[in-house]
Amino acid sequence: MHSIPRSCLRCTYQLGAVLIASAILAVPAIQTDDSLASRALIRRDTAGVPHIVAESEEAAAFAQGFVTAEDHLEALSRLILRAQGAQASVFGASFVEDDLLIHRLGIPETAHARFGELPPFMQSILNAYAAGYNLYLSRHPEEAPAWARPISGVDVLAHCRSVLLMDFALDLRYWKRAQAEPKGSNMWAIGRERSHSKHGILLANPHLRWQGSQLFHEVHLQVPGVIDIYGATLIGFPVVTIGFNEYLGWAHTINQHRSDDVYELTIDPADPGSYLYDNHRLPFSTRTISIEVKSEKGMETRTEKALSSHYGPVMSIQGQHAYAYKSANIEIVGFLTQYNLMAKAKDLATFRAVLNMQQLPMFNIGYADRDGNVLFLANARIPIRPAGVDWSKPVRGDTSANEWYALHPVSDLPQLLNPPGGYIQNCNDPPWYTNLQKVLDKSKFPSYMAYEGLGARSQISLGLLEGDKDLTLEKVKHYKNNEMMLAADRLKTDLIELAKGKELDADAGEALRLLSAWDNTASANEKGAVLFNRWWQEYSRGNSNTFHVPWDPEHPITTPTGIGNRERALTALSQAAAAVKKEFGSVAVSWGNIHRLQRGNLDIPIGGDNGLIRTIVYCKENQRLLACGGDSFVLAVEFTDPPTAYSIMAYSESSNPHSAHYNDQTALFAREDYKPVWFSEQDIAKHTERAYHPGE
Repeated sequence: MHSIPRSCLRCTYQLGAVLIASAILAVPAIQTDDSLASRALIRRDTAGVPHIVAESEEAAAFAQGFVTAEDHLEALSRLILRAQGAQASVFGASFVEDDLLIHRLGIPETAHARFGELPPFMQSILNAYAAGYNLYLSRHPEEAPAWARPISGVDVLAHCRSVLLMDFALDLRYWKRAQAEPKGSNMWAIGRERSHSKHGILLANPHLRWQGSQLFHEVHLQVPGVIDIYGATLIGFPVVTIGFNEYLGWAHTINQHRSDDVYELTIDPADPGSYLYDNHRLPFSTRTISIEVKSEKGMETRTEKALSSHYGPVMSIQGQHAYAYKSANIEIVGFLTQYNLMAKAKDLATFRAVLNMQQLPMFNIGYADRDGNVLFLANARIPIRPAGVDWSKPVRGDTSANEWYALHPVSDLPQLLNPPGGYIQNCNDPPWYTNLQKVLDKSKFPSYMAYEGLGARSQISLGLLEGDKDLTLEKVKHYKNNEMMLAADRLKTDLIELAKGKELDADAGEALRLLSAWDNTASANEKGAVLFNRWWQEYSRGNSNTFHVPWDPEHPITTPTGIGNRERALTALSQAAAAVKKEFGSVAVSWGNIHRLQRGNLDIPIGGDNGLIRTIVYCKENQRLLACGGDSFVLAVEFTDPPTAYSIMAYSESSNPHSAHYNDQTALFAREDYKPVWFSEQDIAKHTERAYHPGE
């Protein structure tokens, strides 16, 4: 018999400044693995989502570590190895630079040095999460790579730092490291003014690669009287990073931010171990980095001397100059604590108070709650930089006049609370057009915050929201799967008019008829999207005059528009028609014929494309394009009592091909459907597929 009762476990906790302080100061008793396992119950629902109910946060974390390993053991093991800077010891010399960079940036070193600064309850969560992972590893060695080893709470923190900093927050171009491919996301928060029910509605929709460090895991964590949070988190994070509780929820989008700078230091000619600063001589600090490298001869040790200045680590030395990296984020460790406290907030005031911790290095935040409040924050840790300096290139580091010492507080950042029209939205563009009825004035912010741009997804998003004054959860779910190709909406009519009366070859004539009947979407069954996509590639490549009317900030969602290069447009039509026919045998090939979603025994058509509201990224394989990223986790929630929510995970809950939940959600996702989220105790009990304690 399970020790955790299945009676109603809805949290009735109170959270405010007192709870935050008491949580940080609380020192839980150390518990054994057996004790933790008996104090947590895992209930897998019919989609494989683990609903963890536990007697303490430590026990909940133990169970979360266990279920993450159960679903993603190999992927998480590999990520832990990366965070330790030890990939070369297993996979050889091709990973030497990766390992060295991890150590140059102090990813595991800072985790070890600052672990003790975390609140005791968070230390316990991290240690328990590691213990849960270790339990699964010990019970299922046949599923693990031969090199997988038990881990500690410090390893979990290092892994979370590795993902958050290396894959998202740090500008690694300064280290002559190619930037990671662009990541995206959509989010909406609908307030009482636009919500039919007057309750808040939240749409969360991150766009990431469907593998490695960008994998999400859907989970529900309950500790009665303490926390009750549902959502998703990147694998290996012992928190929920996008989700909701009984009262409120939040979403993230990737944002443009500048938190890192390079300082050019002048090496003292009389002492190469020092640099000049305000007419003083400051010594470089030196440490030796050692990594193990697997080779044909066996294991070899590779060492490197690493220099640091008071600004931060030295990236390179060129003649008499050293280049030092200063980052607002490189040493952060408190972001997991902030996520934990965001999850415990039950009202707007408390949630905003937690945001003032400023431990999240980046990510826009969209918020909605039961009272119909909505909030947008262009969240980032932005230095307060001295004026009159060009921060786009290395800055003189021999004077304190160029040094920054503090961060802009949350109150300085672009934000909106309950704006006119009752909505906020963001699709990775700068914050100025978060709401068309309350456009933010970027001139009121420092130039290093004033990024430009309003992309296609944002324009479609704003058009959908402005066009519907009475939004419901069902409408939001439907709008999320909008597959309109904005370029077609702006250019197709002009192209058709331009081609009328012209002598066209047979293929181009067929293409014109096909485009005339096409609905301008990249839906799986539509014939026309493949052709238009190829036309757009041919037309826009190297064309500086793509649109007749350029983007106009006075008309932000209706421009740019019109064909700017008429002759090229017609030439591109013939080229596109010939290319599509040659490659696929017909001009009239359907989108889903070549755009596919494969996972396990599934091979099915899928609609959507990069740059659309339904964002799908494809990887080419032979003549077909296979979905490999984009829409990852989609969550739509309305803050009724209890909340009503739907979600879908593109790649399903588990990356274990032998799991029943390896691709069960994937077919739903391809059909642009959702699964219900079971949040209330009654619904969880009704839809439990398996209930067990960790280790059973």
